Amino acid sequence: MTETTPTTLAAKADRYLWGHFARHGAGITPPIITRGDGVTIFDDRGKSYLDGLSGLFTVQVGHGRDELAAAAAQQARELAYFPLWSYATPTAIELAERLAHYAPGDLNRVFFTTGGGEAVETAWKLAKQYFKLTGKPGKHKVISRAVAYHGTPQAPWRSPACRPTRRRSSR
Repeated sequence: MTETTPTTLAAKADRYLWGHFARHGAGITPPIITRGDGVTIFDDRGKSYLDGLSGLFTVQVGHGRDELAAAAAQQARELAYFPLWSYATPTAIELAERLAHYAPGDLNRVFFTTGGGEAVETAWKLAKQYFKLTGKPGKHKVISRAVAYHGTPQAPWRSPACRPTRRRSSR
């Protein structure tokens, strides 16, 4: 970006950015968040907000934490990112082991995903496969909370909570 005044950022947001759940139209520009400190975020005009939304897409651990930045930088120096499709990494193995100890009973395997939508779809696929293998391939109904965010992929939007309510004619 060359120029980052609040006016040019707003114009660029209106022209190029399509927010997931944002209202769009003439004169509707979302707040442009430029930095964070702990649980507080700040927009490009200096207004502060309590950050109650970051946990929706990431782990809410607070902004500006030097120890987390140092850990991320160290990891990036070794291996910034690598998918776990058919490979393993030492950090993924260590984290899976730690998480498995919190799970009840014999639930001791961890499946990492990149976000909530992928997690919902994966859980859905695993449940369908389980019932297929146990001789109940017709079991396919999903129970979900009435007011909840289930991700942006198509399958979570098909969950009962996200379907529009329709009245059927009694004729």
